[in-house]
Amino acid sequence: MQDLDWNDLRYILLVARSGRIAGAARELGVDETTVARRIARLERLLGVRLFERHAGNLTPTDSGQIVITQAERIELDVEAIKESVRDADRVEVGKVRVTAVPLVLNHILIPALPGFLQLHPRLQIELVADPRNLSVTNREADIALRLTRPESEHRVVARRVGTFEYAVYAASAGHHDLPWITYDAIWSNLPHALWMTEAIASDPKSETFVTVNDSELALTAVRAGLGRSLLPCRIADNFPELSRLSGATPILSREMWLMVHPDLKHLARVRAVISWIERLMSAGCT
Repeated sequence: MQDLDWNDLRYILLVARSGRIAGAARELGVDETTVARRIARLERLLGVRLFERHAGNLTPTDSGQIVITQAERIELDVEAIKESVRDADRVEVGKVRVTAVPLVLNHILIPALPGFLQLHPRLQIELVADPRNLSVTNREADIALRLTRPESEHRVVARRVGTFEYAVYAASAGHHDLPWITYDAIWSNLPHALWMTEAIASDPKSETFVTVNDSELALTAVRAGLGRSLLPCRIADNFPELSRLSGATPILSREMWLMVHPDLKHLARVRAVISWIERLMSAGCT
């Protein structure tokens, strides 16, 4: 048996409601021959008669009434789908998956999340703390925050939402001879990791006892007194036990980029989260 065509079922519904092929044709904007042909096609497909003619009107047979009842349910489902899609464009409801490095999630997004959810109670925020670059193109995340300009993600909408400035911090002032807390080989090409590599190379007395693979770990290690490291000023300045060893002028800066899939950027729930993140980043980044 061939597959049923929803458009054929629409023809059946309109004939049943008007009682005439001509009425269905006017509603559909086609000629009467087209309506009759679609009904005949469906009757052949199902192997039953769907209508009988009485006093010039078409009346559903028992089989026809079964088909009409099911078609009405399908019609409701189709309308529900259309309404859901329209709601997605204008109603802030549903889940949004956001990925960023743990440091950004822990110290920027999560502290502000309660207030955001109070204003948007129908939103669900899924936070993915992952130093890897989850793919927005492949829908591994709806929104991604990265401290680098996107190059590998071709089908994304990207915008710069701020700049992170970095300085050297330690748990005690004046401890310029503390060992460095640096990054392992996998992350050694990061700008702040490269700066520390050069700093260590230029000072024969410099030592490294601890390496990490994440900025959150570097912050925790510095706060524990294990050494000094290059950290984002916006975050490290919030800890009174930390001292900036490199002076008032930041050593380097990194751009913060927000990425979203082009198919999702128009959704109300995604737009709401993007606006929130942009406000957060602009409040503390240059």
